[in-house]
Amino acid sequence: MALKLSVVGCGYLGATHAACMSSLGFEVIGVDTDPEKTALLSKGELPFYEPGLDSLLASEITTGRLTFTTDFSAVADADVHFICVGTPQSKDGLAADLTYVKSSVAAIAPHLKEGSLVVGKSTVPVGTAQLLRDQLAISAPQADLAWNPEFLREGFAIEDTLEPNRLVVGVRKPESEKLLAELYAPLIAAGVPWISSDLRTAELVKVAA
Repeated sequence: MALKLSVVGCGYLGATHAACMSSLGFEVIGVDTDPEKTALLSKGELPFYEPGLDSLLASEITTGRLTFTTDFSAVADADVHFICVGTPQSKDGLAADLTYVKSSVAAIAPHLKEGSLVVGKSTVPVGTAQLLRDQLAISAPQADLAWNPEFLREGFAIEDTLEPNRLVVGVRKPESEKLLAELYAPLIAAGVPWISSDLRTAELVKVAA
């Protein structure tokens, strides 16, 4: 049975990831709190510029595999949920504002099915993933959380998603790693190095990069 994916947060990172995962043949639903953004993306149009992404998005919308909504309950059928929201600098200091990351996980928690996996892609301070995993253990114990940092360069977002120089996954459970390996099987088969670590190391790799 083909995996179904959700992408929470449909800005630069989320829209790119959603379109690219759809291009690999997955059914993908993008969720965002901004109705104007989801309406634009649903028409196959981007609210920003990234070379080649507009045509990829438009073609994936026409396949019917890729849809966008503001309704968080629409993620209920998904097996893997990617958290792609922003982590801006806090207004009162140099720390990252984790409000959007925490609220995204909280918003999908009531809709997570048995055995589903929440995968963080946002840039966060080391220790955030375990904090979120602890929250999920209470709000949605039927699901697990892993971390899969992104390394997108502006102008090369599609290439960096579909032909990255490495895939880094931070996991705690073997079955979660197996699910991610199944998801990224086409990339692994193409020779992309697979780096499995703990949650903190995956977060640190992104910060170091």
